[in-house]
Amino acid sequence: MTAPTAILLSLSLLGSVYAFGGGGLEPGSIAKILRAQEPETKEEKPIEPAWRPDNASDVLVMVQAFYDGAGDLEAKFKQTYWNPTYAEAKKTSGKLQLKKPGKMVWNYADEQDADYYANGKTLWMVEHDTRQVIRTDVDDNAEVTAALKFLFGGQKLLKEFKVRYAKKDKIERYGDADHYVLELKPKKDNAHYKGLVLIVHATTGRVDSFVVYNTDGSSNYFQLRSIKTNVGLADKLFDFKLPAGYVETEE
Repeated sequence: MTAPTAILLSLSLLGSVYAFGGGGLEPGSIAKILRAQEPETKEEKPIEPAWRPDNASDVLVMVQAFYDGAGDLEAKFKQTYWNPTYAEAKKTSGKLQLKKPGKMVWNYADEQDADYYANGKTLWMVEHDTRQVIRTDVDDNAEVTAALKFLFGGQKLLKEFKVRYAKKDKIERYGDADHYVLELKPKKDNAHYKGLVLIVHATTGRVDSFVVYNTDGSSNYFQLRSIKTNVGLADKLFDFKLPAGYVETEE
C-alpha cells in the first residue's frame, strides 16, 4: 500500500470528527497531504555558462591567452580509459608537469602504469613492472603529442583541427556553468586519434579536462586538478635518467 492510499484509508476510518477541527475536511486538505508526501524536486544544475562567444574558435583564443602567460604547469590528474572491446573502464591517477617548449613528465601513482618523460625531442616510456624503458621521438606518441598541443597549443590548434561547440550529449556529460565544451577533429586523417574534446574554464581559458578519442574506438578522459602555473620547474626534471636495473631500448 502506498503512503497516500494509507492516509486516505486512515481518514475514512477515523471519520469526519477527527478530520481537521471536527467539522469535516477543509477544502483542499487531502491535496495538501498528498503533496506533502511527494519527494522534493531538486533544482537542475546548469550544464553550460549563461553566455558563450558566437564562435568556438574564440574560446581557443582564450586558451592561447592563458597559456601564453604560462611558462610551466603542474597538476594532479585522474584518467579514465574506456576499452570498448571488453566494455570496461580503467581509472588511474597521478601528477602532470609541463614546461615550454614541449617538455613533460606524466607520472602515474600506480607503478603498473607506464610513466612518460619528454624533453622536447625525446620521449621515454618507463614500464616499472618490467623495468623496461622505451625511447622514441615525441611526435610518434599520439596521446602525448595531442596533450602538448591542446594544453599549450591554443589558437595554433586551428591550423590542424576543425573546432565547434560540442553537441548536447557531450555538454550534458562534461559541461557545467563554468566550462565550455569544445569538439575538435583533425583536418587530415590521423593514424592514432580521430577527435578530441576540450573542457575549458569560461573565465580563464584554462583547459581543466580533455578527452582523446582513439581510432581503435577507445578513449582517454583526463581530469586536471590543483593546476598551478609558473612554478619554476627545472629543465633537468624532464631529462630521464635510467635507474639501476632498467633496460632501455629505442623504437
